[in-house]
Amino acid sequence: MLSVDEAVERIFDAVSPLDAERVTLTDALGRVVAEAVIADIDNPAFDNSAVDGFAVRHADCRSASLISPVRLRCLGEVTAGAAASVALTEDGCVRVMTGAPIPSGADAMVMIEDSRVSGDSVEILSAPALGDHIRRQGNDIRTGDTVLAPGTRIGAAEVAMMAAMGCSQPCCYRRPRVAVFSTGDELVPIDACPGPGQIRDSNRHTLEALVREACADVVMSRHLPDSLEVTRDAFRAAAQVADVIVTSGGVSVGDRDFVKPALGELGTLDFWRVRMKPGKPLAMGRIGQALFMGLPGNPVSTMVTFELFVRPALVRMQGDPQPYRPVVTALLTSDIEHTPGRQEYVRSTVSSSVGAGLAPPGLVATPVG
Repeated sequence: MLSVDEAVERIFDAVSPLDAERVTLTDALGRVVAEAVIADIDNPAFDNSAVDGFAVRHADCRSASLISPVRLRCLGEVTAGAAASVALTEDGCVRVMTGAPIPSGADAMVMIEDSRVSGDSVEILSAPALGDHIRRQGNDIRTGDTVLAPGTRIGAAEVAMMAAMGCSQPCCYRRPRVAVFSTGDELVPIDACPGPGQIRDSNRHTLEALVREACADVVMSRHLPDSLEVTRDAFRAAAQVADVIVTSGGVSVGDRDFVKPALGELGTLDFWRVRMKPGKPLAMGRIGQALFMGLPGNPVSTMVTFELFVRPALVRMQGDPQPYRPVVTALLTSDIEHTPGRQEYVRSTVSSSVGAGLAPPGLVATPVG
């Protein structure tokens, strides 16, 4: 039997990032950037106001206060989306809306709350600092800057950045195509009432959800009875359309376990047992160009082995340089019985220890049984 680390290494040696493709910005969410996104403009693109107020010359307003306001002439107005056609002169000001360009000659903004309008005159009630409330051109991003590097997972913020940079068709790694199979004569559809010896087919729906959660696409999903012929035909068809084939159940050594025999006829078996609990029977191989992952049928074992082996492989195939979830250390709230020799994974609830009187504060893990 392999250790968990050895099994992961074998799987990672068998997968690499898929080919890249250009997608619409709408379809980019959740994908991984394959080609750097470069800024084609400065951001902000021009000096603009962060507030509604008046553009002023700092030198004209340095003595302004509520007791002794400074009176300026209002020379005009600049609204968002318009050019700043009015130039500032001595003892003058310009009304500027949030996001509108700063007129030439101005070096500070006074918020509308710190002013008082009287006809064509404006009283400044508070002295601004030099550069107050002005967003300078290129302060965030300069033309030519790399704003998204290859390997970046695209979330809502990354979509916003690409939209701001005019990147309407980013180059991303292709999503893995996954075929999902549950196996066993004991399984019935989830909307059926199980008879004697039967259980609902929950694993297939679980695997579909886990695949989608890993930002991969389910291209085939079927329940397979305990039949070598049916299993073999299903695997052959899946290998034509999928990058990864994932099964649950049928990977042990029973007379009715047909996953390994079908894999042996169609492809290659790399390993099939791992020193871990739950989830010892785990088959990894290949059918044609498709990676094959045969998971145990126990629902908890299915989820644990998917999390440890399948999910990182899918993430790696998407070009993500960080295929693993973050790992944290927590203090157990009770003892765990453990037999040496197998790496064990225990379902627990994790919460903050703040308020529990522990020093230093951190996380506590409570096994749920």
